[in-house]
This record gives sequence, structure tokens and C-alpha cells, in this order.
Amino acid sequence: MPENYSLVISDEVHALDFSDDFNEPVFFLENNKQLHLSAANDAINDAILRDLIYAIIRRPGNLLAHLQRITLCYENNKELQLSAALMDLFIVLEGAGHAIKQRMLAGVRTHLSASLFEQLQAYLNAPHLILGNAYTVLSTGRESNIALVLVHSDDADISKKYDPLQVARDFIEYSQLEEAVKVLEAALLDTPQRSELHTDLIELYQSTNDRDSFNKMQRALAKINHPMQAQWAALNTYFNQ
Repeated sequence: MPENYSLVISDEVHALDFSDDFNEPVFFLENNKQLHLSAANDAINDAILRDLIYAIIRRPGNLLAHLQRITLCYENNKELQLSAALMDLFIVLEGAGHAIKQRMLAGVRTHLSASLFEQLQAYLNAPHLILGNAYTVLSTGRESNIALVLVHSDDADISKKYDPLQVARDFIEYSQLEEAVKVLEAALLDTPQRSELHTDLIELYQSTNDRDSFNKMQRALAKINHPMQAQWAALNTYFNQ
């Protein structure tokens, strides 16, 4: 029985047959210029990577976004992010697409440590065992030696110990978007005059298409004075257009 799996390529859904290696999507895309998004500036590359992660969170089946993320991490020697990008691809493919998983892993082998490569090899046939790391966004659990990953937004008075804007941006850097939203929401209710908090939270709501959280926060802010009414109104229009 051939394995069929629906993935998005260039915003179109295709039913792909992975029983034949030559039908795997990587052969359709390997020479596609859309795969190579690297810029000369590290800050731009980080911004592109963040946008790709948002795109994958919104649409986990977007194969092009997965391959762009893997390529960007490979070309910029981001080993942990590269392994996370591969793990997220393995997770969304589940038991399908063994050929493309093998091909992608073999292609990036020189950019991975031996231990990471062996770990990813073990995940090829067992995506349900993937715990992920600080950069995975589709795994059910994360492993990390980075203290930030162990910090939760409901820890006692975190906003009194750290600048909540920086805390939220650190969470975003490690793809912990729900935590970032919680920190920004709490901080906004305490200090609604800080326009940067509004800007970052609005961007998160829009990037993750989180209409429900946006509506709750908009109702809460409607009861107090704040300097960003126009920006919130614009996002309301975006969600309701």
C-alpha cells in the first residue's frame, strides 16, 4: 500500500505518494530558489527564521516552510536549530515520507555532531518519541540546558525581577510563544502605557492567528486608557475582514 500524506507546497495542497523515491517532494524543490533565504546580515537571518517558525506553527503541513527553515539553519551553521527543524519535519510527517526524512538527514550530516545525528537517526522511525529541544515547536516536550526554558510566566512576580518585554522576547527566541503571550498580557495590564508591549503582543496575535486571546485582551484594555487604540483597532479589522 502506498503511503499518502497531504502537505502544502507554495500554498497548494497536494496528495503526495511517498512509495516512490522520485515522487518525494524534495526532488520537486531541491533546485527551487525559494529554498535559499539566507542574507548577509545575521539579524535579518534571525528574523527570517522567526517568520518561518511562525509559519510552521500556523500551518504545520507547510512543507516549503519546513525545507526553507532547514536550509536556512544549514547555511548559517545553526546546529541546534537545524536539529529542531528536522525534528519538527519528522513530527509532522509521522510515519510517512521515510525517503525524504532520510535524504534530509543525510544531506545535513556534516553540520551535526555525532550525538545529534545518532539521535535524529533514532527518530526516523519513531517520531512519537521526539522530545525536542529549545527550538522545536511541534514536539510535546522540550529538553534544554537553557535556564529560560525552565522559567514559567506564572512564577512568583517574574515581572518584578525582570523586564517583561525582554523576558517575552527571550521566550520568542526559543519558540515559547504561549509563554511570551502570557508575560506580555500580564505586563500590559500593569503598564498599559508601554507601547513596545503592545507592539510585540499585537505581532504575536497576528502571527499566530490567535483571535480568541486577542478578543479577551482587547476587552480588558477597553476598560483602561492606553496609547495604542489605533493599532488594536487595526488588528481587529484584520481578524474580521
